[in-house]
Amino acid sequence: MAYTVKKISELSGVSIRTLHYYEEAGLLEPAYYGTNGYRYYQEKQLFELQQILFFKELGFTLKETRKVLGRSDFDQLKALYSHKEALKKNREKMDQLIKTVGKTINHLEGKKKMKEKDIYKGFYDWAEGKGGESFFIGQCKDPDDCENDAEALVLKNVKKGKNKNWTKEDYEKHVQTVHAIFKKLMDCIEKKLDATSVNVQKIVKEHHSYSQKFHTCTKEVYKTLAELYRTHPEYKKQIDPFHPKLAEFLSEAVEVFANSKLG
Repeated sequence: MAYTVKKISELSGVSIRTLHYYEEAGLLEPAYYGTNGYRYYQEKQLFELQQILFFKELGFTLKETRKVLGRSDFDQLKALYSHKEALKKNREKMDQLIKTVGKTINHLEGKKKMKEKDIYKGFYDWAEGKGGESFFIGQCKDPDDCENDAEALVLKNVKKGKNKNWTKEDYEKHVQTVHAIFKKLMDCIEKKLDATSVNVQKIVKEHHSYSQKFHTCTKEVYKTLAELYRTHPEYKKQIDPFHPKLAEFLSEAVEVFANSKLG
């Protein structure tokens, strides 16, 4: 079945002008042009537009979306699973915000006093003690609960970190820093650079320096992080949406750095 640009606009809620822009940006090409010069789309393009809207909803820029969708190894089904997980987290966040609104209303109406720790629940993970650690630790919250000694070692180090009194601005800066490092490594993957290359190791040095804020990053600890990046589901869940090869590539590069630069 073929769809005109007008029909696609009606189905998706995306304006015709925006659909044209997506085409100009190399994001959404029509299936074909009719003899009348009209654009025609098919089911494949409907789901391509859906992907664009998912990435937009999750905060990706058009440039970032084009880069992800343009990869030769882009897996639509895998991306959908990642979207599902991210949206579930967003739903949990909205549910928490609704609870926070309700508690605030009750407090202001004099029905029930609100606890200080509940005032900012739902706005930022850092307000619930999750933000700074989320990029660096696994599922276990206590060394005794970790599945192995490696995770316990990293957790003991992260609990000595400097993120306990983070503000919203601190957390946002942290996210920007980590994402910037990830994007540099993604570029290296796209350029088919080896994990041992000078450019990659320069980025890993930046990663190691930043990781020192959360760990006493000895050779042992840094190699433990490398293994967690490769195998731990919580790490992979955060890294995989950037690039399906990033977790493995980062792990390899970190291990190379640890063996060659750390005593």
